[in-house]
Amino acid sequence: MPITDVADLRRHLQWAITVEHATIPPYQCAMLSVCDQESESFLTFKYVVREEMLHMALAANVLAAVGGEPRFAGPDVMPRYPGPMPHHDPDPPLVLHLERASVDLVRDVFLRIEQPELRGSRPQTDRYDTLGQFYDAVSGGIERLGDGVFTGDPGRQITKGYEGHGGGTLFAVSDAASALRAVEEVVEQGEGSGQAALEPYGFEGAMEPAHYWRFRRIVDGEIPIDEVYPMRRDPRTQDLPGGSLRDLSALFDAAYGLQLRVMERVWVEGDASPLIDDAMVPLMNHVQKPVAMALLRTPIPDGSGDHAGPPFAWAPMPLAEMRVSAAGLAEHFDLGPTVETLDQVAQLFPD
Repeated sequence: MPITDVADLRRHLQWAITVEHATIPPYQCAMLSVCDQESESFLTFKYVVREEMLHMALAANVLAAVGGEPRFAGPDVMPRYPGPMPHHDPDPPLVLHLERASVDLVRDVFLRIEQPELRGSRPQTDRYDTLGQFYDAVSGGIERLGDGVFTGDPGRQITKGYEGHGGGTLFAVSDAASALRAVEEVVEQGEGSGQAALEPYGFEGAMEPAHYWRFRRIVDGEIPIDEVYPMRRDPRTQDLPGGSLRDLSALFDAAYGLQLRVMERVWVEGDASPLIDDAMVPLMNHVQKPVAMALLRTPIPDGSGDHAGPPFAWAPMPLAEMRVSAAGLAEHFDLGPTVETLDQVAQLFPD
């Protein structure tokens, strides 16, 4: 069914946020599992991760522009792993897992996520075959409803915090034209236009290849995946034996949830929010990443040879408790600036 009213458009834009969000943890796990962070395979995953974050932010700007409130946190809007790609209905089904990088993973999962839309494919508002068809339906709704539905507070638009994220730009959305441009950027950077199956750059004037073609280079052997940490597939905090490693996994989940809650506040406060530079970005770079790397470097003490990994689960923890936990764990693991960053965030985002 086509999108014909603003409530339905808001619902589909929230779905777009959820869809983009669902791709980030699988891509991020693959990226962080690559031991050499200067390797071409690591940098390929990194580029895609950053652009998926940008796509989620662009979808949030469009939703805010039509009077919606972007949501990132909570079990009702967050992806679960293993689990299906949200609102996707391919044959066979596409199930997303959190696992170490491999050619098989890129070929069997990541290329299917970024599968280009074939020319002439019809828009699909739900149970879509390709992301391009889903976004065609969203674009159709924006065109159908026009500028009159763009009633959101311009002060809630975000243009900061995503500098250097791939080849795109996070910009404010204020009308149908800028919303359509945001959707176009998401599609072209991801699977590309309908030409992406034939041409690496997918659309005229592109400076960087679409994600589909970045992943094809790994599958085709142009970019090798070297040594990876032996992360256990679909790591879960509750599966770990009691002790410091389990506490470390719980800290990651808490930090992940905290970042998502901070993001919800950011899209209320807009570019003026001090949380962008002093909480949202530092939580990602100076808490989540060092905790994830400590997990990936640590064998699970069960004789399996598997290492732990970031679970990306919704398991919130009071910030004061996170700070105490991080301080204690820093005596056993290299957590970089995690403790100091949590102290900084606590000054701006009290529970």
